Amino acid sequence: MKVVARYFAILREIVGESSEELAFDSCRVTARGILETVSHKHPELYELVSRGLVLLIHRGNMIKELDNELDLCLDPTVDLIPLSAGGERSAEARILFERTVNTEAFLRDLLSKLTPENGAVALYFGIVKGEVDGSKVKELKYEHHKDYTEKALEKIALEASKIDGVKYIAVHHSIGTFKPGDVVFAVGVVSRGRKGAIEALQEVVERVKSEAAIWKIEVREEGAFWVIGDGVRIRSKSANS
Repeated sequence: MKVVARYFAILREIVGESSEELAFDSCRVTARGILETVSHKHPELYELVSRGLVLLIHRGNMIKELDNELDLCLDPTVDLIPLSAGGERSAEARILFERTVNTEAFLRDLLSKLTPENGAVALYFGIVKGEVDGSKVKELKYEHHKDYTEKALEKIALEASKIDGVKYIAVHHSIGTFKPGDVVFAVGVVSRGRKGAIEALQEVVERVKSEAAIWKIEVREEGAFWVIGDGVRIRSKSANS
C-alpha cells in the first residue's frame, strides 16, 4: 500500500521535500504507525514527534487518538504539520473506547512535559471498585454523549490549565465495559509548583464527574444500578446483570 505523506512548514524543510511515498503492508494503519515510520526514515524528526509537536491530518480531520486506525484505502494522503506557533498544547483529552488507561504511557507522557522551570506533577487514577456497600461489583459500564463528551473534557482541561503555574493537563477516560481493578479515568497535571498542580487536579476531577456527560451502570451481584450524581444508585430496568 503506497501512502503519500505531505509535509508543511518546518517539516518540509527538515525532510527536504513537500511530499513522499511511504509503504505499508495494509491500508489500515494507525496514526502512531505513520509517525513512527516517518521518524525512522527521518531521524531528525524523532524529537519533534516524540514531544507531540507533529500533528497528522487525514481526510480533513485532525487525528487526536494516535492508536485509532486510519483507512488509507479511502484516501491514501496524509498531512503532517507542526504544532502552531505559541508553544506546546497546554491541555489534551482522549476518549478510550473499550480500552483501559495505559498508566505507564500516561505517566511517561506527563514526565516528557517537564522542563527545568517545572517542579510538580500531580496524578489521579480512577479505578473500578470491586465492592460497594458490602456488595461485590461484577463490572462497570460507561456510556457517554458522543457529540458532547470529548469537547467537554477538552474544555475542562483547557480552562484548568489557566491556573497559575500550570503548564500541561492530560485527561483520559474509558468508555465501555470494565472489570474491578481496571484503570478507567486518568488526570495528570504538570505545573511550576505543587499548589497549582493540586488545585488544577482537583478542579478537573470534580468537573469531569459533574460536567462531562459520562454515565455508568454498576453491575453487582443483586442487579445493575445507574450511578447518578454523588453516589446515588438507581436500579436499572434494562441493563443485563
